[in-house]
Amino acid sequence: MNDILLIEDSPSQAIRFRLMLEREGYSVKIVADGATGWRAACADPPRLILLDIDLPSLDGFQILGRLKRDRYTAKIPVVMLTHRDNVDSVQRAIDLGADDYLFKDDAPYELCATVAQSMR
Repeated sequence: MNDILLIEDSPSQAIRFRLMLEREGYSVKIVADGATGWRAACADPPRLILLDIDLPSLDGFQILGRLKRDRYTAKIPVVMLTHRDNVDSVQRAIDLGADDYLFKDDAPYELCATVAQSMR
C-alpha cells in the first residue's frame, strides 16, 4: 500500500513533490491523468491523495466528488494542489470534501507539514 497517491500531470512538479515526500519517509505513487488517478485510488486505496485540479480526462473536482461519494474511498484524506488562487476554487474544493488545499507555489514550504497534518 502506498502512503500517498499523487495525481499530477506535470512531470517536473510530480517528481519534485515525490522527492520531498520520500525524504520524509513516505512512499508515493504518481499518476498523470484524472481517469487513471481515479482507478488507482479505487484499486489500491492510499492513506492520502494529493490531487491537482487541472488534469487531463477528469479534473480534480470531478475526481474529488467521485472519491467522496464512494464508500470505499470517502474517508481517504484529499489535499488539493493548484496554481489557482481564487476563493471560488478553494470553496468548491471544501464543499466537495477536500481536507486541505495547497497552492503549488507554497509547496516547498508547506507540503510535508500539510501531508503530516492530513494523515493524522
